[in-house]
This record gives sequence, structure tokens and C-alpha cells, in this order.
Amino acid sequence: MRIHLAADHAGYQLGRALEASLSASGHDVLWHGAAAYDEGDDYPPFAIAVAHAVIEDEDAGVEARGVVVGATGAGENIAANKVNGARAVTGLSIDFVTAARLRVDANIVTLGVDFVDEALATSLVATLVDAPFGVETGDVRRIMNTAEYENAGTIEGWNAQEFDNIAD
Repeated sequence: MRIHLAADHAGYQLGRALEASLSASGHDVLWHGAAAYDEGDDYPPFAIAVAHAVIEDEDAGVEARGVVVGATGAGENIAANKVNGARAVTGLSIDFVTAARLRVDANIVTLGVDFVDEALATSLVATLVDAPFGVETGDVRRIMNTAEYENAGTIEGWNAQEFDNIAD
């Protein structure tokens, strides 16, 4: 699987460790962070770059996920979710990331070095990669409604009825 990965100054060391681990596991890892540690690197451009890359791959039919590492994972999550189609979640626990994959088809996990160590971060990323999307009708409908609002600024419900007709 292709993994788009980046980190700001706070998450740089963990980001690079994850890059090495994921590459060693056979994943196609693309680094979107700085080439070298820079104390002035902030998360917004890196989170947005990862989100754009994941969405571009998904649109091209390439299975991809994203990982953004910073101090808390919270701001990184907000920035990544500004990109249409991004479904970023902050990695809080294995159960949380599993549920996020199952219920909302999360495609990006943001990690905070203030809250996760390398072992937990590795497990959270593995969960993002390995956990399936559940494809339940209600979950898909909610994802479609969210995408409709994201793209059209409204939820008219046409996506919900359209999906219900297709699902029957």
C-alpha cells in the first residue's frame, strides 16, 4: 500500500522512524515532510500535502493512506480535513482507529508525540492500513452526506436516496 507521510518539527523524529519501519514492511512510502529537521517547520503545509496526495491517489484508483505526526495530532487533523475527501482522525487508541476505519473509512491518521510513543504509533498506523471499511449502508450514506456538504454546501439528501436505491 502507498503511505503518504509527513511530520512537523515536533514529530520529525517519530515520522522518520515510521518511514523506515513502513518501508521495511514493504509499503511504498512517500515522505512529504522536510528533508531535514527544522525547528521552524509547522504542521499545516505538511498535513495538507499528505491529504492532497492521499486523495489524488484514491481518485486514480491507488490504495493509499496518510500519516501526519506533530505534537498533539489535533491541529494536524484539522488541517488535513480541510482537503476535500480527507477523512483524518487523530490516533488515540487501536480501538478508536479500528472504529474510524470501519465506520467512516478514515484514510489519514494524525499522531501526537505528546501522547503516543513509537510502539503505539507503529500499531496505530498498522491499524489504519489493515483495518477494513465496513461498508454498512448507514455509514456510507453519512459519508456521502458529508461529501455532499463538503462539495455543494448543502445536504439535500439526494445522495442518501440514491445510495438506498443502489443498495436495494
